[in-house]
Amino acid sequence: MKKRNAFTLVELLVVISIIALLVGILLPALSRARDAAMVNSSKNNIRNIYMANQNYNAAWKGRQFVGAPSNLGKFGNTAGECIQNYLNNIGAYGGAYGGEMFDGWAPGPGVQFGETQGGTVVFPGNVPEYIIPYLWESGPCSTTSGAARYGTHMHPNARQIAEYMEDQIVNKAYFAPKDVIVLDGLKDCFSSQGNLCPGVKGEWGGDFGSFGIDEFGGYGWGPAIPYVSYIYSPANMFNPRVFQYKGDATPGFTDPCTFNSGFQAPTLDQSKYASLKGYLIESHWLQNVTGENCSPTWDNLPTSGTLAWRNTTNDDGWHWGGCLPALYLHSFRSTPVATFNDGHVDMLDVNACDKADNIVAAANEARYGGDNLCGTWNRNTPDGDNGYWLEAGTDWMDVSFFTHTTDGSNGRDIVQDVLGNQ
Repeated sequence: MKKRNAFTLVELLVVISIIALLVGILLPALSRARDAAMVNSSKNNIRNIYMANQNYNAAWKGRQFVGAPSNLGKFGNTAGECIQNYLNNIGAYGGAYGGEMFDGWAPGPGVQFGETQGGTVVFPGNVPEYIIPYLWESGPCSTTSGAARYGTHMHPNARQIAEYMEDQIVNKAYFAPKDVIVLDGLKDCFSSQGNLCPGVKGEWGGDFGSFGIDEFGGYGWGPAIPYVSYIYSPANMFNPRVFQYKGDATPGFTDPCTFNSGFQAPTLDQSKYASLKGYLIESHWLQNVTGENCSPTWDNLPTSGTLAWRNTTNDDGWHWGGCLPALYLHSFRSTPVATFNDGHVDMLDVNACDKADNIVAAANEARYGGDNLCGTWNRNTPDGDNGYWLEAGTDWMDVSFFTHTTDGSNGRDIVQDVLGNQ
């Protein structure tokens, strides 16, 4: 009888075990390689956005994009007054607000939207959220619309910059590959023609209002230009005097609406610590994430008032279909991709930034005396110790670097002492 060639059960189990062992060895390596590729993609994105801003700066003799005119502060005592008086002064209004084709409107300050079907580039009139770099919860430069801590710092995809990004305010380079919540919410935008997302026209009329539709969160106060994965540092976008701190002898914060040059931001090459001051950063906690992409901590915020727009339980709040991701500074594990004022790209370790804050705070206390709380970031703004949404953090981190940098463009978000020990 001819002998059959076949695996025995023992041999088969050995082969399966070897394959399982190889898979167990290779999968983590493949996962790390995939993660590294997405990090590199985000680094390339943020580098491209930085270069687009450099092109804008060069066209405007070094002046970086901030949204607000440099002399806006001299036109009033509050954000609303400054903007309205400025627009009246330059005669920006020629037609009714929300008119069909915005007849007679001159290009004004702030974030410019994409094109309408008629080819007209429009801007938001006297909406502070799209003109002023950062609006506090209280004080002269604050908002009454419920959108505190919003401003042009959230829109590196403003039309002024998008002109250098293939003229697309939804250019794919504006979105980090790990920012899956935002990518899913705006997936229809990438296949649409021009600069707009398909959908129902929004509250302002015209195609550019279609970003305020329900499928992007169900919010009552709808942005007319989509959020992207990266934000500017607001501290760079004001006169350094706004965040200046010199011990107890000065108030530690000067509202930009209270002096003429409050919105006069210095050029990037004027930064005192250009290699240590962040310029653009990943907005959400995308690196070293643990748990769900959506953060439940946002729902601890009040459901009314100027912080309401960041609460998913509020009918008028803004969210991505019931989801709001944690921000880049909401965990000690976070290491967001960032580009600095000098143009180099790196990861900013939140833990290292917290150490830097403690080092600078100790030095300031020794220098000025007293119980000094200001380190690398300024706690004397109307945001107080909460800084940039720290009350919605996922753990005990309390460092609001990048957005509230002490001394603004002349400050630093990291120090040399901890660069090699992150």
